[in-house]
Amino acid sequence: MSRHTHGLRTWLLQRISAVYLAVFLCYVLFHALRHGAHSYTEWQAWLTSPLMNIATAGFILALVAHAWVGMRDVILDYIKPVGLRLALLSLTAVLLAGSSLWALRSLLLASVTAA
Repeated sequence: MSRHTHGLRTWLLQRISAVYLAVFLCYVLFHALRHGAHSYTEWQAWLTSPLMNIATAGFILALVAHAWVGMRDVILDYIKPVGLRLALLSLTAVLLAGSSLWALRSLLLASVTAA
């Protein structure tokens, strides 16, 4: 694989994830404004419905992919010492992986307890 193709793939990933994040957030905002104040049980029922659960999991994954590409590019562009660059990339990967696993686990537990 050439560097040109690799750069195009990350550029597309960044743009596609940004569009998904924007559409998802607009939908959630529209739903919240349209339906007004919800009780906790109504919010839980809406957020744990199968379609919303899948969309939220997609949001989490898109957010992590978007953050990884952005942070990776900033670190590669501005951090010159190789050791520090590797340490920061590793720390970023661990933090993003841990955060996404925690969020997906929380989503799964919320849908299991709601059932």
